Amino acid sequence: MLTTGADDRSLILEGKGTNKYHIKPQPIDIGDIFRGSCTGNPPTERGYNAAKRLYENKLSNDLPQSELDVTLREVFSNQRTRLSNLLHLPPGAEIILVPSGSDAEYLPIAIARAIQSKTKITNGVTQLREIGAGSAPASVGKWFSTHAPLLGVVGAGDGSHTHLDGFDGIDGTTIPARAKDGTSTDASLAMNDFVTEAQRNGAYPIVHGVFGGKTGLRDDTMPPSLDAGETSLGVVDACQARFTTEELQGWLAQDSIVLFTGSKFYQAPPFCGAVIVPAAIAKKLSTTLVVPGSGDGSFGGRGLGAFVTDKELPSCLEGWKASLKREDTNNVGLALRWEAGLAGMEALAYVPEEQRTNAVMEWANAVSAMVNNTDTVLDAWCVERSIVSIRVANKATDGWRSMTELRNLYRWMSKDVSDIVPDATEEEKVALAQTAYIGQPVDVAETHAIVRIALGVESMLGFVEDRERTLREDQLTVWKLAAIGRHFDVLAKSGQ
Repeated sequence: MLTTGADDRSLILEGKGTNKYHIKPQPIDIGDIFRGSCTGNPPTERGYNAAKRLYENKLSNDLPQSELDVTLREVFSNQRTRLSNLLHLPPGAEIILVPSGSDAEYLPIAIARAIQSKTKITNGVTQLREIGAGSAPASVGKWFSTHAPLLGVVGAGDGSHTHLDGFDGIDGTTIPARAKDGTSTDASLAMNDFVTEAQRNGAYPIVHGVFGGKTGLRDDTMPPSLDAGETSLGVVDACQARFTTEELQGWLAQDSIVLFTGSKFYQAPPFCGAVIVPAAIAKKLSTTLVVPGSGDGSFGGRGLGAFVTDKELPSCLEGWKASLKREDTNNVGLALRWEAGLAGMEALAYVPEEQRTNAVMEWANAVSAMVNNTDTVLDAWCVERSIVSIRVANKATDGWRSMTELRNLYRWMSKDVSDIVPDATEEEKVALAQTAYIGQPVDVAETHAIVRIALGVESMLGFVEDRERTLREDQLTVWKLAAIGRHFDVLAKSGQ
């Protein structure tokens, strides 16, 4: 049930028992290490138990369809309220629950159409290649996966990114996260030019800022919604959830839409997202009306209805609910994933924010030092808050490992490979036997890619409670990375 109501990224691959991230929809085994909270998380023990309780007590398959519909509506309402309280949202701000951060990109388009009169909409997206691969196509209304949460298989045309019903006619621009040499681009300057050009052409701009992409990179400016959304719509992609309450409050005060997920830092299983609507825009949306069965199909089963129903919507979207009401469709999987994520959020709520910030800084400094103390096999190439991005040396070329090579390393990290390297030292064999889940590789420059070690809610709680035990796990993870780096060619020839 944890994998239902999602897209191809959650599918369990035949013959493997895992999804594409090499994880199972169950907690990791005792003794395994998890530091991949920037990619796709297996459920934590805490989250899995919370989801299981919800399923068994309220959402099991034994419920009649009509009762399940009513119960799930109550569950989503409860989850929105808890999420609002945990994030300390100001009065009037509302939350839309969505299956993933990529799916969330469809909502600013629908909101823009509802609150302003221009027919031409253009969408500017930053940090291409360091945001989810689905975000850019979704931001112009295209399918991004072979599967949609409430539709199933999308069908013919998905490979060419055809549009959802009613979502055609959206254009946009994408700004890469980095130049070819790996240096970050000035996305904010590019977005200013994008807005000027849009206004010159009589188009309505949706403007993105990313507050923490795959490497934790943050754009310099988070865009506001001008004139409470009448002139432009600002969108803050904060899907990594590595921000402070003060930062979130600042974005909402400038009327920015905020995209958030529980399935990165807070370690919910993949995926569960939310669109946070600031009070001024929520007030405008409360007066919009969609007539069921009319229009361009954008609220139908191959439009927005492929991703959400009325049950995931807040009170400000009452005018949309009749068009998205589907009593025969219930995303139980999304509710379970959010319950798992909320369990982590609620556990961390008792740790003061200043203590969290200090813990992140101390952890990142310690892990960076471990990485850089591996005889030049590894390099802490980039450190952004609770994500340490690491490049791996290729001694044969006197360079660094590529994206293709690090995909293999990522897979080897998730399994015991000690028997494959006969020449490994006893210390290396201990490390190579350790199962350690890390963040997926990212192609950051022409010369190299990186992998990531990322602190998540459970490892942060562990660090606060027992610093030394947590750092021992990190050290073992780094030792395994270094051992794989030293014996990479042997592992590659094994075909494993």
